Amino acid sequence: MTNPIKQRLHYFDMMKGVAIFLVVMGHVIAMCVREIDRAPLFKFIEHIHMPLFFFISGWFTFKIGASGRIACPALKNRAIRLLLPMLVVSSLWMWYFPHSGVQSPLNSTFSGLWGDTWKNGYWFTLVLFEIVLLYAAITPLLNLCRNAVASILTTLCVCAILLFCYNICPAAVAGYISLELVAAFFPIFMFGVLAAKYRDGYMNAIHNSWLQTAAMLIFAVCLYMGCWPWEFNLSPITKLCIDSAGYICLATFSLAVFERWSNTAYSPEASNMARRAASLWEYLGKQSLGIYLLHYFFLFPMGDLFRPALNAVNVSLVPMLLFTAFWAACIVAVVLGIIKLIEPSKILSLLLTGNKA
Repeated sequence: MTNPIKQRLHYFDMMKGVAIFLVVMGHVIAMCVREIDRAPLFKFIEHIHMPLFFFISGWFTFKIGASGRIACPALKNRAIRLLLPMLVVSSLWMWYFPHSGVQSPLNSTFSGLWGDTWKNGYWFTLVLFEIVLLYAAITPLLNLCRNAVASILTTLCVCAILLFCYNICPAAVAGYISLELVAAFFPIFMFGVLAAKYRDGYMNAIHNSWLQTAAMLIFAVCLYMGCWPWEFNLSPITKLCIDSAGYICLATFSLAVFERWSNTAYSPEASNMARRAASLWEYLGKQSLGIYLLHYFFLFPMGDLFRPALNAVNVSLVPMLLFTAFWAACIVAVVLGIIKLIEPSKILSLLLTGNKA
């Protein structure tokens, strides 16, 4: 019989591997080529990769303690793994950025690090830590919930408070704490928490064909509305709510897809090629934080060389997909080499990749 815990780790790591590859693909478009950020592929990518990371983070943050109650996450360890590398690598990026030749849409300065929502591009680590901190604060409330309905209602109340704070918070303060991103991704993080808490029922539910069909259709509608909000005259709050609904649907059918892929690739009947392909994505997933932190340094300007050709084909989906996938693979390969090179140094591994092993 297959070990269910091992199997679960397979498909979550594979999901992280695909997500981090999409992150690099998006940055190839946004920072290497530039001026084609409105390409549909870029819009699709930015609505897929980070929601999956927050869903997975929520799933694995949830733990039951020895007392049988929901355990509070280890905040010190999270701070060391997330905030310390963010500060070190982002500071290095600010020094390197003027020499890189790339054109960043972000504010790659100390002002951008402290006052801008996007934190020089390293917002994910800070926002994830803030969300974990918020989750730790509401853990006592979740322990009082006796069923799934009470847990969902508690989560919705906290989400509503976050949206209210985002709506009234001065822009400068919101920028310092990346409040918009915390409000945007807290719901999908908590969806991961609740999915893990009620995992038996949730895993049974995701195998329902009708549910999967509905999730795909709702995600498609939310994706369209989220990518082109001006067509619907959406307010920022409404867009955040629509995005959250789409993220939940994305996580639901993505988990089913990756679970099926994992079961097939790691079955005794699977070919060596299928197993190796799955193992590659799994390996990328295990190195995803390091790839996220370091890949900016290996982006390079390619706009003048490739933009005319891409514009000539109207930056349609297929050529853009092939182009960005190729260069993203090259960049990821270089980053993995750097990660392997610094691996013997535990200090460098921690400071540059967040790896405490």
